[in-house]
Amino acid sequence: MPGTPSPPDDLLAVGVITATHGIGGELKVKSFSGEPDHLIPLREAFFRKGGVEKRLRLESVRAQPPGVIVRVAGIGSPDTARGLVGFEIWVARKHAVKLAHGEYYTADLCRCALWFEDRRIGEVNSVLDTGSAQLLEIRNGEGRTFLVPFTDHFIGEVNLEGGRISLREDEIVR
Repeated sequence: MPGTPSPPDDLLAVGVITATHGIGGELKVKSFSGEPDHLIPLREAFFRKGGVEKRLRLESVRAQPPGVIVRVAGIGSPDTARGLVGFEIWVARKHAVKLAHGEYYTADLCRCALWFEDRRIGEVNSVLDTGSAQLLEIRNGEGRTFLVPFTDHFIGEVNLEGGRISLREDEIVR
């Protein structure tokens, strides 16, 4: 969009719009962290879906467990609001949930490569949440895909700064 400032490079997805809410054009948002309180102070965010990105002003954000209800400036009807269902909400890292030791943002893991000793196995393509464990989807140089459980049994050191995740044993990717 002409005249629209470019988004910061270090954005994180914090939630997704799941449905409209009420007759005033509000939106239901599911928090990716499961801790929606960090969304309440937001007054601006980037909304992304497919190749579309919109920078929108938030008039209000209130808790409604398990997520939040958002009112976007300029959206006053359910019909208009419906056009935002499915959009992810992206914010600057400073507005995202603070992580505990050993927790990682999916976006950070997807900037890493998986290594076994001195051998690069492949790039982290995505992180899948299966309920019992997260799985790293790894794509190697030949285009082959592997799923590696993101557990202490398989994963050693995670070095986000170096873009490197260490694999403890390589039998899972042979």
